[in-house]
Amino acid sequence: MISPRAEVTLFALGRKLRQGKSLEFNAAATDHHFKFRTGERAVKLRSLIFIGSVLLVSSRPLCGGQNELESGARSLPSSKVLLKNVPGKPQPTNSFPAAMALSPDGRYLAVLNDGYGTAESGHQQSIAVIGVKTNRLTDYPDSRLGRKGRQTYFLGLGFSPDGRSLYASVASLTDLTGSVAGDTGNGIAVYSFHDGRPTPQRFIKIPPQSLRPAQRADKVSERTQPGEAVPYPAGLAVVVQNGKERILVADNLSDDALLLDAQSGDVIHRFDLSTHDVVPAAFPYGVIATRDGKRGYCSLWNASQVAELDLGTGTVTRHISLLEPETPTAAGSHPTAMLLSPDEKYLYVALANRDRVAVIRAATGELAGFLNADLPGDRHGGVYPNALAQTGDGARLYVADASADAVAVFDMTQFKENSTASSSASPQTATGFIPTEWYPTALALEKGDLFIATGKGKGTGPNGTIPAGERKPGSDPRKDFPYIAGLIHGSVARIRLAAAEGALAKLTDEVIESNRMKFRPGQIHFQMGSNPIRHVIYIIKENRSFDQILGDIKHGNGDPALCMYGNDITPNEHKLALQFGVLDNFYDSGEVSGDGHVWSTAAITSDYTEKTWEISYRGAERLYDYEGVVSKGVPWLEGQADVNEPGTGYIWSNVARAGLTHRNYGEFVATEWCRDSSNPQSGVQSPKEGTPEPQGNACTPAAIHKGEPLPANVGDPKGSASPWPWAVPMISRDVATKPELEGHFDPRFPDFELLYPDQLRADEFLNEFDGFVEARKKNQGTELPQFVILRLPDDHTAGTRPKSPQPAASIADNDLAVGRVVEAVSHSPYWDDTAIFILEDDAQDGPDHVDAHRSIAFVISKYSPGSTENPFVDHHFYTTVSVVHSIETLLGLPPMNNNDAWAPVMAPLFAGPGNQPAFKADYTNRDNGVIYRVNAPNAPGAKQSAAMDFSHADAADTPTLNAILWKDRKGNQPMPKTPHKRIQRRDD
Repeated sequence: MISPRAEVTLFALGRKLRQGKSLEFNAAATDHHFKFRTGERAVKLRSLIFIGSVLLVSSRPLCGGQNELESGARSLPSSKVLLKNVPGKPQPTNSFPAAMALSPDGRYLAVLNDGYGTAESGHQQSIAVIGVKTNRLTDYPDSRLGRKGRQTYFLGLGFSPDGRSLYASVASLTDLTGSVAGDTGNGIAVYSFHDGRPTPQRFIKIPPQSLRPAQRADKVSERTQPGEAVPYPAGLAVVVQNGKERILVADNLSDDALLLDAQSGDVIHRFDLSTHDVVPAAFPYGVIATRDGKRGYCSLWNASQVAELDLGTGTVTRHISLLEPETPTAAGSHPTAMLLSPDEKYLYVALANRDRVAVIRAATGELAGFLNADLPGDRHGGVYPNALAQTGDGARLYVADASADAVAVFDMTQFKENSTASSSASPQTATGFIPTEWYPTALALEKGDLFIATGKGKGTGPNGTIPAGERKPGSDPRKDFPYIAGLIHGSVARIRLAAAEGALAKLTDEVIESNRMKFRPGQIHFQMGSNPIRHVIYIIKENRSFDQILGDIKHGNGDPALCMYGNDITPNEHKLALQFGVLDNFYDSGEVSGDGHVWSTAAITSDYTEKTWEISYRGAERLYDYEGVVSKGVPWLEGQADVNEPGTGYIWSNVARAGLTHRNYGEFVATEWCRDSSNPQSGVQSPKEGTPEPQGNACTPAAIHKGEPLPANVGDPKGSASPWPWAVPMISRDVATKPELEGHFDPRFPDFELLYPDQLRADEFLNEFDGFVEARKKNQGTELPQFVILRLPDDHTAGTRPKSPQPAASIADNDLAVGRVVEAVSHSPYWDDTAIFILEDDAQDGPDHVDAHRSIAFVISKYSPGSTENPFVDHHFYTTVSVVHSIETLLGLPPMNNNDAWAPVMAPLFAGPGNQPAFKADYTNRDNGVIYRVNAPNAPGAKQSAAMDFSHADAADTPTLNAILWKDRKGNQPMPKTPHKRIQRRDD
């Protein structure tokens, strides 16, 4: 493999060739001599790539957004590949289609879009309708479900038997009963349906549900009374009993199901489905009923069970266990979608967290076996089956593998019941697979056609600005760089099954390709031969795009017009990029912090996250149930599973299984802060109220004011007087939100609190690091753990909230903390055997001219190529998953799932000769006081910022915060007009 420095030289030669020159280049690393000559019709060279001793000459440009590979495919931030011609000619729709329902006459297909909402819909949730004959898709936004609406769609959709009514589940946390004019509260929205058009008609309200005396409700909503739980309607099914129309609905947050009279709304039966004394714990998801209306089933998302219901008597007949974990706090199997076979002999249940479909004998409730939804040759898992459809003759079962962007096809004529019924007892594998767009969520069949809805369609593009011609009249251009969530469209494809069956082998091959299983992720080679890296430090920051921070850098593909916190505010990150490598083609896998922290630590998200984060971020109708916190509690401390945990686990567990040591500083740690009465914004609590925990310190003092001594473990020097002009809150206690982190986290290192300077976080980390250095020098004691994860969150900023740091101060503070950590490590004995990876969990808080996912990342070691004088620019496509895979490769860990198994490793960043000098941090913004600047009471957006919730990452309304940050930094300067096109990049 040619060296990275020679590769950079080749890029330069390519530029000369485009000028029509003839030149020669001797690739000493391969002992080959190459000569390039251009004529009148010279190829417009954009990249010259060595693979082994073969030089690939490509006219594809070097870098850019999520655009086409040579085959016309596009790389996705998930690490997957979106093929150019996905079968079924997918049509874009509003965001996150979660359910589909076919009208009884087969003429129309309704699609429930319960996501954030796109600009085309006015950021309203909607029901789309497809004419089956015409294949025309029409979207019908509901004005009650705008971004600031106090209710949301959630999972449930169904037609009345006569097709004249359409029912949709609607949930609310902020106005439970619809007491405010225009609000609905929790319940079922009823639409009249005529000629393919749904029209709001009435609303069936579902009030808060009463709990049994022994139960207690987690504080899901401040508006519930003691002994009540929020119903939060989810999946629904329309049932006919004795000629009367009923609606069976799962209540996701009150752990019950209801059978309602469709006309009066009266509750016929309530089914208590709770599995714990804390509610919610089971999280009922979907329901289904037999045609005779006598039996129903409800999948329990977090209980690894399906409940069988007697719809006549209102009793729970049985709980069917489905691959329950060995311990109550381990990740569950996540039963989601259900389907009865045409003869109702079998009940199929998708187990998203186990990559299986359970087959249950409906007559007895016994397991008949499992179907394996994994891809051919996949040894790692993580495909997330979450939707089902079956042909009328029962011969073919279709399963949506959400995380594999595919639909698995099973030949049920070959199904054989297995009396052992264990997931490992040779479950039936799929006959083949059909490729889809990004993250399939729902399936429907009609007359030989399979409809496939996907949650993320083709992904995102640039979010530099909205062109003037597309802005709404009177809108403020400063607020018009699109927010990432509003850029995500779903899609619906239509597959002719006869054609798919005939091409199933080819389609399966395409699925394998789209999951990168035909690509080699690469290997990390060091010039000295063996791998010297024994320690990895992994730093996770918050929410910045590439252009926002490095847009002004003269190396790589940046847009200086979009740069908000350039070299003057982030001198250390600029120095790190120039010394250790500029990565201008790096993409955060997560869209927001809710899924970004899962991606950053698990190389995958969870099906729960994907189905809730857009609702959480569009308003306040779902809590921030992420980072190990659910319903403001810590599940493992309550003795239950975390509904948000991926079945393939987190990186610290992977490290521990390999017998390596690990230490955690603030990631998946919940901090309770002391409250300072002099500053109401100080010490806002992390969202974990209601969880039983040991007592913390006495909070004396509750906060440190300027000039008062800091705690003995922080400060410069330690215990010195605070230089910060705002009150710095003190930690009451830290709690690990994952059991695997017990005994492996620093209890003096906090999670997310923006009034707590990152300098103090760096102080605490460096405190412990100094001890590790001394241990190595003396060859005694405990050395630096082999894997360290370090959270530095202050670049999130608190906007222009009065008595809080200015946005530039927070980002400069974060920048210096990063620089100090790298400086300390690089000046220590650990510089020889340590690599440092730095990324943002997501890029949602800033514009980027390439893609809304593009972000900054740094890979730092003694073995980095290039130098400050001759910066190395790596244009390869990388994602968050590439970082995780690279860490695993360096530490000798196996992949956790099918994402990190095949994501490209960041090999060029370790191809240097091993002589990178130690890094010298830039302290300019400490010395000139930038990091100590505080927001003025009348700062632009101060009133809005003061009303925002900064208790955890992204609690504040992000689009509004982004507009405030632009105004604060750029004044009245409008956003530049960035062309809305996908800038090509090189993908290997």
